Amino acid sequence: MNEMMIVVTGLLTAGGTSYITYSFTKSKYKQEVEKLKVEVTHAKEYVETTAIENDIKLSGHYKEILDDLKARYETRYKEFEEMMTRKILLLEEELKLKDRKIKLQQQEITELKKENRTLRNHARNSIT
Repeated sequence: MNEMMIVVTGLLTAGGTSYITYSFTKSKYKQEVEKLKVEVTHAKEYVETTAIENDIKLSGHYKEILDDLKARYETRYKEFEEMMTRKILLLEEELKLKDRKIKLQQQEITELKKENRTLRNHARNSIT
């Protein structure tokens, strides 16, 4: 009977030890799971924060590009406007020169007509 008691006591001790070990292990695993959940939550927050910071940096970069593009566009527009102004002035000068040329040619035509009349009159007078 003593032996039976020893066996029963051994079984109870082994069972109790197993149960206590199971309880502690379960508690430990729960704590580890909670710790991992917290770490995952922190990681998600970090990723979201990093994504927001990257978006802010990217939007700043796009703003710089657009500001630079605006400055370049304005510079090119001013250059184009100055070039067109110079071209208009050149065309106006060309028109003035052509007007002068037309007036000179009209004067030449008038003088040639007078000379032609004079030569006709002289030819008529010399024939008669």
